[in-house]
Amino acid sequence: MQENKLYSLLTYAGALPFFLCALLPFAGLVEWENVGSFEYIARLYGLAIASFVAGSHWGMYLYNRESSPSNLFLTSNAVVLAAWSAFLFTIPVLTEFVLLLAFLYLLFVDYNLYKAGVTTPYYFRMRLNVTLIVCVSIVVIIYHLA
Repeated sequence: MQENKLYSLLTYAGALPFFLCALLPFAGLVEWENVGSFEYIARLYGLAIASFVAGSHWGMYLYNRESSPSNLFLTSNAVVLAAWSAFLFTIPVLTEFVLLLAFLYLLFVDYNLYKAGVTTPYYFRMRLNVTLIVCVSIVVIIYHLA
């Protein structure tokens, strides 16, 4: 993975919906008309992004299986299934908590991929920064739900 301004821009832009869903309720806005509450939007978006990141791990595993520190086919599926199960079968605050854990775990996988030489220091730093933005936003959203 080479440094690329486009994927960096898109990755940081991908954190923006979490940030907005966390902050807009402080401005008195609670929902997007005809879509739903910002907490609900954050949960759906979180599921999409967790699935996307897990899918990128799957692709890295397919591309460079020998260097991968674990079987990313299994771990990526487990993360996505846990997040979707929480969404379908539990209360919203628990779903947000599971998403928080999922993003932290996905960052841990990225750290292991970096240490194994599969990804670059630049890529890991970017993932660390974006995961921090996302996780802080999710904690704020959990605060709104509590």
